[in-house]
Amino acid sequence: MVIMSHFLYSQNETRYEEEKDTILLKDLVIQENRLDYRFSEASRNMGLVEKKEIRSLPVENLPEILSTQPAVDIRQRGPGGVQADVGIRGGTFEQTLILLNGVKMSDPQTGHHLLNVPIMFDNLDRIEIIKGPAARIYGQNAYAGAINFITKVPEKNVIRVRSYGGDFGAWGASISASYRNQHQGQYISFGTDHSNGYRHNTDYKINNAFYQGELNLNKYDKVDYFLGITQRKFGANGFYASPDYSEQYEEVRTSTASISYTHEKGKFKITPRISWRNNKDEYDFVRDDPGVYQNLHYTNTYSIETNSAVENNFGTTGFGVEFRHENINGDWLRGGNKSKSNLDGFSRDNFGAFVEHRFTSSNQKFDITPGLYFGWYSDFGTQFFPGIDAGYNVSNDVRLYGNIGKSYRIPTFYDQYYESPVEQGNPDLDPEYSWNYEVGARFLKNDFLLEGNIFYRDNQNLIDWIYNTQDSVWRSRNFSVVKTKGIELLISYQKPITIIDHQFFIDRISISYNKLDQDKKMTDEQSRYALEHLSDQFIICTDINIYKNLRTSWSGRFIKRIEQDAYPLLDGRIYWQDKIFSIFIEATNITNTEYSEVFTPMPGRWFRGGFVMTLGY
Repeated sequence: MVIMSHFLYSQNETRYEEEKDTILLKDLVIQENRLDYRFSEASRNMGLVEKKEIRSLPVENLPEILSTQPAVDIRQRGPGGVQADVGIRGGTFEQTLILLNGVKMSDPQTGHHLLNVPIMFDNLDRIEIIKGPAARIYGQNAYAGAINFITKVPEKNVIRVRSYGGDFGAWGASISASYRNQHQGQYISFGTDHSNGYRHNTDYKINNAFYQGELNLNKYDKVDYFLGITQRKFGANGFYASPDYSEQYEEVRTSTASISYTHEKGKFKITPRISWRNNKDEYDFVRDDPGVYQNLHYTNTYSIETNSAVENNFGTTGFGVEFRHENINGDWLRGGNKSKSNLDGFSRDNFGAFVEHRFTSSNQKFDITPGLYFGWYSDFGTQFFPGIDAGYNVSNDVRLYGNIGKSYRIPTFYDQYYESPVEQGNPDLDPEYSWNYEVGARFLKNDFLLEGNIFYRDNQNLIDWIYNTQDSVWRSRNFSVVKTKGIELLISYQKPITIIDHQFFIDRISISYNKLDQDKKMTDEQSRYALEHLSDQFIICTDINIYKNLRTSWSGRFIKRIEQDAYPLLDGRIYWQDKIFSIFIEATNITNTEYSEVFTPMPGRWFRGGFVMTLGY
């Protein structure tokens, strides 16, 4: 519920039998693809959401988790995690990179599919959120930030069953099982979520299956692998066109697989990895008559990469290379006539090489990490993404930091080539890029965190869809200049605060505020995505132990968007649990606020209840 992980769990915590003792936040390791470092050593604003926190939230899917995180903007087209766009620091859904265990989930067709990640929140070990440019680390598409969903094979052999039901015919169920011995670990899970919809043609069915394994060859060598698939079928009332078009429908199936090998001995570590992602997207303009207007597209991405790190007398060096091939194929129906889509047959190749080095002073007070990513794109040529992070430890608890970096994003095939009666792509689009600057300060002492920062992003050639009132057509185009600046503040206290006695206490509380402003140089035209960002975001989250095993958690949000009235949202859960069994009742939008996201009216108050059972064997 709060952006940062738990510093200190209460001594009588019995929530999940398979969990180990909690590590203090300052000692948690950020798992980027090359250089690993402790959270306390980060020279940028980072967000961490850990497993204990995730499982106490009044949520049932990934977008709902992210909606509680400061500076993260979730714009859903309906509830249930059916489809959601994620932005960071005013960036669009195309400018945020999504990863699963470090594997890029980018889709060359459209960023609307980025959160089609084939896991349930029960699979999560934690979420790492990088705010600001991450191109030096991950290459293009990590424009405004990156979100890495990290899963892990449980430490013990457990079977976990979860089920819930609620308003609008909503229900869901999941089961997972893990097995571990000295040399290997296996983890498999299945889940389903359904709803009849909160208004006409907003029903959905979501199925997820995920398998993860690890094999310890010896004390130096390890193999990790995963395979997942998610299938989503949903009514898309007003999702992509005027609200008058209420009969839209969509089916999306996303599959992904990865295998990596890690050799770590002494001061050297190397991890080669291959991965694949496939996405099938079927869109029907009229649900009961697909022949009127249907799009059917398949995208494939194939990646091979090697990430390495070595410690030396001058610090730690990270380096590696990656190659990525993307393609799209598709057909469409127009008035019952089938033909190839105008997106069919396009492909591109991306190659990247990167190096960075972390220098640390002899007294451990000062560190600086310069880096460079070299990218070659078959459609757009060669680009370089330099960046540098620096930090100074004023004391053991106070750190000052700053960073500078370049971001870059090439347009999707949809941006370039899609055509419909109301949309017109632009094959002459230029990639968008920006220079980013951030300075901040962090006070971190065991169970207390106070952090503030300011940032500035100078966007060039920003890509968005602009509405032309003369012919009522949305067209993709480049803006000349958009300047983004913001401030972020967070205070978090994780030590139990006694209210009445040792049984009734606040386990954690956090308060955050984010202010964002964008200056644009363009005519007064309507932007579909880029300029409808958050201007103010206030979040307060808390988890309270009421009596013995009875607890409650709350998430309150105040949101103000450009050209929209401000609105409050309040979600809550009350639950009872022991080592094996948990039962809960939760509600979203308790205040029954009327609001819209991406032109879509969102549901009012919504109740759910269910249980979780965890058995060891």
